[in-house]
Amino acid sequence: MENRQKHILLITHLYYPALGGAERVFKRIAEGLIQKGREVTVLTSDALSTEQYYFGVPDPPPEQEVVNGVRIIRQPVSTRIYRFLKYLNALNKVRGFSSLLGSLVFGPHFFKKFWLVLKKKYDVVIVGPTPTSTLFYGLFYKIFHPESVLVVFPHMHIQDRMHTAAINIRVMKKADFVLALTDAEKKYLQSRKIDRARIRRIVNGVDDFLLKRDIQKDEHFNDYVLFLGQEGEHKNIPLLIQAMQNIWDLGFANDLVIAGARANYSSTIDKIIDELPERHLIRLRRINDFSEEQKIRLLDNSLVLVNPSSFEAFGIVFLEAWARKKPVIGAKIIALREIIRDGTNGFLFDPKIKGDLETKIIQLIKDSDTAKKLGASGFADVQDRYIWSKVIDRLEKIIET
Repeated sequence: MENRQKHILLITHLYYPALGGAERVFKRIAEGLIQKGREVTVLTSDALSTEQYYFGVPDPPPEQEVVNGVRIIRQPVSTRIYRFLKYLNALNKVRGFSSLLGSLVFGPHFFKKFWLVLKKKYDVVIVGPTPTSTLFYGLFYKIFHPESVLVVFPHMHIQDRMHTAAINIRVMKKADFVLALTDAEKKYLQSRKIDRARIRRIVNGVDDFLLKRDIQKDEHFNDYVLFLGQEGEHKNIPLLIQAMQNIWDLGFANDLVIAGARANYSSTIDKIIDELPERHLIRLRRINDFSEEQKIRLLDNSLVLVNPSSFEAFGIVFLEAWARKKPVIGAKIIALREIIRDGTNGFLFDPKIKGDLETKIIQLIKDSDTAKKLGASGFADVQDRYIWSKVIDRLEKIIET
């Protein structure tokens, strides 16, 4: 069995040094499989964010390199093509279009680089996330190499029609395995007539060293509310900014830190911040570029991690916060109800209830004992379920089936 399924191909839209939840997951999977003795190749774009599909990559990484044992092949982004596709992508707002061609139009498109991997025989091809075109390249590879095992890892936002489009589901029905991050995602896939025998439950994780690192305290800047993640529209960052404005007007002095890579929606956030009154602006700090070391420091000095996203497949940032014993607040959406146990390892707020988010934040500002209790419970959950070594073991068993 060990001699089979040795060569693995991952096809994903963005990869290291790109930042983001799915990007970090695919990097960790690739490097984890290398540690298991597999040979891993990643086919990806040279963009560091989907925004760069349309505006270009100012400082692109090498087209081919090896990072931590993983061979990376990057397709240079052609802004000319994507600017044309941008007009087609605008049709996603037209009812029904996203179910037909939305993900295929969105990209990325690998062109010449795909032919490089098509010539080689890989035992396992892992593709994702939705709603990108990576699924279709995986299916195309499977057509040419039917003996290969096709694994779709969708990271699906089951409330987003771009993710759940019929064209994506059709590819999943032809895959050998589909990985579901939550029971809710698994049930949804079954409801779309995907063979339950092909669906495998898996979770995301963190490296165990994150739990063991010493706390990095900053005496001059701490106890702030932290958002960590890409600045996508679905992250609901404006909702958090408005909640903090209400909190500041009540006399609380905790700052807000927004940390994450820029995305298409960042220009809207720019305008919102520019229009803030001076008394609020001095309480907000924005960081668009930081290292893993800086991220740990950001977590260690925060009061609470808040991610008000309306769509999430899993929410790996919650695990990272728990690994540093920090409480978390997330939206009361289907996926997060399985991850965050409301009142036990964090809080869930209802986006439909006005003021519910600031109420939860204020509760943790005023009650440090509850904040510590929630963070400690989350830390225990990470130790028990969400360590990458355990996740990779589970994935390897799946692809060896």
